Amino acid sequence: MFSRFLSVFTGVFLHANIARLTTILLFVFSSVSAFAQVPDPDLDAIEEHVRRTLERDRVPGAAIAIVRRSQVLFLQGFGEDGRGRPVHEDTCFVIGSMSKAFTALVATRLIEAGRLALDSPVGATLSELSDMGGSVWHDITLRKLLTHTSGVPTRTPDLPPDTSLAHHVEVLADVELNDPSAARHAYSSANYLLAARMLETVSGTSFDILLADQVFTPLGIEQSRARHEECRSAGHQYWLVWPRPVDHPLEPGRLATAGITVSVSDMAKFLQFQLGDGTWGEETVLSAAGLAEMHDGTAQGDGFTYGLGWRNADLAGVRTVQHGGVLPGFRGKMILLPEQDAAVVVLTNASSVLPLPIQPTSHRLANDIALHLAGGPLGLPKLGYRTWLILFWSGLGLVLLHQSVTFVRIVMGRDPARHPLRSAAADIVMVLAVVLALPWAIGLSLRSIVVQTPDLTLWLAAMSTMAVCAAIIRVFRAWADSPRAPASPDT
Repeated sequence: MFSRFLSVFTGVFLHANIARLTTILLFVFSSVSAFAQVPDPDLDAIEEHVRRTLERDRVPGAAIAIVRRSQVLFLQGFGEDGRGRPVHEDTCFVIGSMSKAFTALVATRLIEAGRLALDSPVGATLSELSDMGGSVWHDITLRKLLTHTSGVPTRTPDLPPDTSLAHHVEVLADVELNDPSAARHAYSSANYLLAARMLETVSGTSFDILLADQVFTPLGIEQSRARHEECRSAGHQYWLVWPRPVDHPLEPGRLATAGITVSVSDMAKFLQFQLGDGTWGEETVLSAAGLAEMHDGTAQGDGFTYGLGWRNADLAGVRTVQHGGVLPGFRGKMILLPEQDAAVVVLTNASSVLPLPIQPTSHRLANDIALHLAGGPLGLPKLGYRTWLILFWSGLGLVLLHQSVTFVRIVMGRDPARHPLRSAAADIVMVLAVVLALPWAIGLSLRSIVVQTPDLTLWLAAMSTMAVCAAIIRVFRAWADSPRAPASPDT
């Protein structure tokens, strides 16, 4: 009896341990397999790729961070800032629309603290909109603002840099909204101004203080400045094909949507947190579910989905959670690779809003490095950003040369047009198109075009001036050459 019991006991024991051992081995093998699918990046190759790209595209300065959840793999500055100082890991950059991910984190933390909800209506929170804008704002929620599905148009009033957040929101009361019922993503930076104002109202704290309390301090970000002079960094605007230094004005009212200033070492911490489970150090900053909700794309866009301050998009078949930022003087892009436990951010201090058929250097470098982190090769595209600038300005130069030759011939009385008055009308239509249609096509106000592309502004001014003068000359000559009725004889 005892021997039989011992045999049965031994069999059960061995079976249980074999099962346990099998489970352990499967876990180890799956972990090794998963690790094998994410090879360590070639950091030397990445550095060489970055240097070649920056030199080819004539980008004065950049800073790059590559991280895993528990490790900073690469953190380095390249070149110079707008004041001729070397760029290092603590050099400050204005990050543009990447600020939205910070704002979404502030919002999600306040939501988890019970201060408001994603479905809190704007009109019920912001009395300045409810009083002036009627009931339309009561149908727009914080969720719709953070996912850009509110119906707030892309083009909103262009206000001076020192405008307060409160005034930015006040002027939106008169903006005509698009149909918000479609629930489709339509990007508008004004959404995050409204969201930030809601956060200010429910907390009773200005947004810059909220940003410091809810994001910077918990993540140990010390170099960041919301609106302080000591963290300003001069960027560059392209003048034709050459970058020239330009100071970016502080925009305290636009922190939530485009005005946050940080260093690449700050961004490394932010991305490491985004790769995790909502904890940082020994502190729970956000629940894992809250972090996942930020990254989860729920609003449908063109080839991507948008979450709360983050865009979901496939990059050559690799799932990414990303956001870019564009400002006069600065460009950047950050990319999370959740399945590879990796992230990259590229910050550059040169920008242009010219309508070129190529992504800016910052975005292409971020994409290149992200694909390499997913196991792909590194390689330069055939045509760089500077090459496209050369082609663009060469084309505009030829157009200006042709216009100049035509204008000289008109002045000398050798008008090449068969129908001068028709040509004069066409010239006036062209000038009106430049003044009215071009800002709409680029998505900027005429004032913004003047500020952000002074080289293009001079070209447009030269073309428009010659067109108007040529039209005046043609109309005057046509009037002078027209037959006139003979004068009546005196009687």
